[in-house]
Amino acid sequence: MTNHQHNASKFASSLTVSRRHFMMGAAGLAAVAGFGIRPAAAARDVAFLGWEGYDLAFKSTDLLGKAGVNMQPTYISAIEDIITKLRGGGIGSIDLTTLIYQYVSFCGQSDLLGAIDESLVPNLAAMHPRVKALDKFLRVDDKLYGVPFTFSAIPLLYNPDLVEEPKSWLDLLKPEYKGKVVGYPDVMSMIVTWSKVANGLDDPSRMTKEQLDKTVELMIKVKQNSRTIPSSLGEISDMFSRKEIVMGMGWEPMIKWAGDKGVNLKIASPKEGTFAYFDTVNIAKDAPNRELDHALINWGLSAENQKTFAEGNILGIVNQDAMKAVTDKTVAGIYHFDDLDAYFADKFLPGMFPLEQEGEFVTWDDVLAAFESYQRA
Repeated sequence: MTNHQHNASKFASSLTVSRRHFMMGAAGLAAVAGFGIRPAAAARDVAFLGWEGYDLAFKSTDLLGKAGVNMQPTYISAIEDIITKLRGGGIGSIDLTTLIYQYVSFCGQSDLLGAIDESLVPNLAAMHPRVKALDKFLRVDDKLYGVPFTFSAIPLLYNPDLVEEPKSWLDLLKPEYKGKVVGYPDVMSMIVTWSKVANGLDDPSRMTKEQLDKTVELMIKVKQNSRTIPSSLGEISDMFSRKEIVMGMGWEPMIKWAGDKGVNLKIASPKEGTFAYFDTVNIAKDAPNRELDHALINWGLSAENQKTFAEGNILGIVNQDAMKAVTDKTVAGIYHFDDLDAYFADKFLPGMFPLEQEGEFVTWDDVLAAFESYQRA
């Protein structure tokens, strides 16, 4: 599987997905079409557009070989790249994408994705019941536009050899830890985590302008107490491995990355909760290999393949049989495959910020503007 540490820049936010990107037509973004995506007529290889390493979750050499095609991946550096590339000429040439669950319904509404025929994905039946609660984020007019295949979180990590277990995200603000903590490079993760701390909302994606201002104010305090503003997850992991930081926002696979370098990391359970998320696989609108795409998704959800994906990437999976088969103690321990409710007990899964004005709630454009003000502070 892919070395995630060297490819962790995938989480850096490009701050490009505003309401405009979801709502404006493809013609309006024709100028951004230069992403190296080949027209559908040029080939019938399966075109994958998503995170590096995630393509291997669906790259069945058997299915591809029988179809006489290869998988041609185009890797992204931020989730927003998927929307931009589909809008910029990818419709009709892209097959599979990997959107975070929050973006799926909006991309379905915006005619960027094709509905998934559930009858062609029988392995959906093996999905853990806890995962099925995401349906409200994945359907438009009762049609499915995304299939969860992996999950993880943005936990509060700490080095127990250097510091006691933190009990709150606010511990990152303690003066004794100045220069020894770190935040996160991703806009969504920062905003929803610190909104939860600042405002105590059940769903941080529904907040007022006043609550957003409180969130940014707190984020700036975190920034002022941090060693640096990280550009990637690899940078955060390196700081932990060099013992430059004692705690910070992170990602579960860092436990393995740092452990391989002899550094002990643990996951805290802050009283405010931890942002968790699911990544999904999607079929782009007018995908050139629609039937094969369904077969590849079904293979990606198989027990054998899900087990391999979990152990190779230190990530959560959705197939119940695969969860029981995982033998890697680190992976099974992090994600509580024997009791998934225990994993999510201290987690929250927010919705997507409104793209258009909804009463007193801030929009995604407001959030992007607020994040930029945090970056400038």
